[in-house]
Amino acid sequence: MPGLGYAQDSADDLDTSRWALISEDPPQDTSTSLTFAPIQNAVAEDQATGDPHHGSKTWLSPDPQIQMQKDTELQSMLKGGIFVPAMTFGPNEPKYQIKDSKNHIIKEAYTGTTSYVNAGDYTVLVGSPVAQNRFEFDVHVVEGAITTVPAEWSGLIVKVVNERSSAFRGNYEIVSLPDRSYIGLGTGALISEGERLSTWLLWPGQYMIISAGEGYQARKNFITVNLEPGELSRVTLVLDEETGDILGGGEIDDLTESAEARWWWANILVGGSVRFNDTENVVGKVSGQLLDVSGFLESSFGMFLKHNYFYTRLYAEIGGSIRFEENRPFVTTVDDLNLELLYTYRFIDWFGPYARFSFESNMAPTWQELKGEYTVNKYNYDGTYTTKTAQTSINLSPSFSPIELSAGAGGRFDYTFGSWLKIAARLGLAYRYVNTRELYIVADFNDNEKQLSLFPVHDLSQYGFESAVNFDLTPINWFTLKVDASLLEPFNDWENPIVDLKLDASLRLSSIANLSYTFKLNYDVGMIDEIQIDQYIQLRFSYKLY
Repeated sequence: MPGLGYAQDSADDLDTSRWALISEDPPQDTSTSLTFAPIQNAVAEDQATGDPHHGSKTWLSPDPQIQMQKDTELQSMLKGGIFVPAMTFGPNEPKYQIKDSKNHIIKEAYTGTTSYVNAGDYTVLVGSPVAQNRFEFDVHVVEGAITTVPAEWSGLIVKVVNERSSAFRGNYEIVSLPDRSYIGLGTGALISEGERLSTWLLWPGQYMIISAGEGYQARKNFITVNLEPGELSRVTLVLDEETGDILGGGEIDDLTESAEARWWWANILVGGSVRFNDTENVVGKVSGQLLDVSGFLESSFGMFLKHNYFYTRLYAEIGGSIRFEENRPFVTTVDDLNLELLYTYRFIDWFGPYARFSFESNMAPTWQELKGEYTVNKYNYDGTYTTKTAQTSINLSPSFSPIELSAGAGGRFDYTFGSWLKIAARLGLAYRYVNTRELYIVADFNDNEKQLSLFPVHDLSQYGFESAVNFDLTPINWFTLKVDASLLEPFNDWENPIVDLKLDASLRLSSIANLSYTFKLNYDVGMIDEIQIDQYIQLRFSYKLY
């Protein structure tokens, strides 16, 4: 096919140069393969495919020609295309913009994708918006052909880790050399939780990476990096989590995953605690040997493909007291088994429709110890009951009781404010079904006469409007506050919404230990006409298996 010409107006002055892609002849076919015809001198084929400096071997994405072939955007026969290659992964990089002849921005798209426009002349802007002098490419688009913008810029990824090589949301700043112009503020990512490292697209040259707040004339707390045109540089920056000081860093290639493998992430976390008590003749305590044990497993998996996001999380935690005495049951103090599935299609970065499903239950039977011997009247669903005397403990539910299934669909909002706040909210319709499975509640409790009654809880089915909001606040590196609040407003019982609130405050003591406070509130008239509150403080140890 007749090709497109590639020219650089000022090859000697990289900071002021503009690039032009100029059509010599209209194409005779619609192939996305593109060969540049010379204006004066022959131009390498790599320039035609967007890799004029042979730098794609350093990229996490495949070369531009393969990227074009894998782009799922349907080609328009009545329009022409503009393709900007990605060095890493489109959503990780700044979007490119297209201006028309009137200098109006008509399109904005991820790198690694093709934008289809009417035939004509356009300007393409590429680069990090906070950086000065974004790259400008003048392109001429012809009907039925794709114009590839050559990667004249440099890419930079900064992975922030602590001295134990654990990634975290530490801050840093970038300054250009030798003029020490401010480029922007960067933030690390919690890679183990699926967060992605952002990619800077900058002018080739030398840069200084300094700790956040350090002066631009810094003589400490900095490292330098030299960026070559068309290449991706990967820097590991070691920060002190408490002070933010730079402990070391450099171009250490520990980001070995290719872009093809970065569309999914997974992790497995295990932990727990053990406490043994041997008490004898202590006022206010029951004599005997007591073992408090707890353990948890958290596994999550996520995928992000173009606009599609899928997330699943399995969480199991159980803890309680084992008393080494005959007829003393295992009494749980915490017992959670949760499975969450979420699918979101993002029309834009922060909003899109969602569909979700969740399963929730308890793993162990639920027992309640009594202070003395009680007479227990246990009622059946038909109103009849049986009576047992001299009971020192009562069984409120068997294993896996109750089982709660919930599903919903609607609109979801996600946004991140720097390194310190993440917000997620949803609004939609939901359905909830609770299989109580021989769940009983205590009523008619009479401590003076040493008697009580147990009444069964009926199965529950509800549907209505749902709303939820989640906050993940990290004001300082060693403290985290998470708030999850949800509400289901049943269509058939407007006066009794189901309210759930969970608050977790965590103080990190070391890489494997943290001190946390958990507060849970639940209001659900269908289960019990009381506000349920559960709270506890615990010292938790955890270790990431994967």
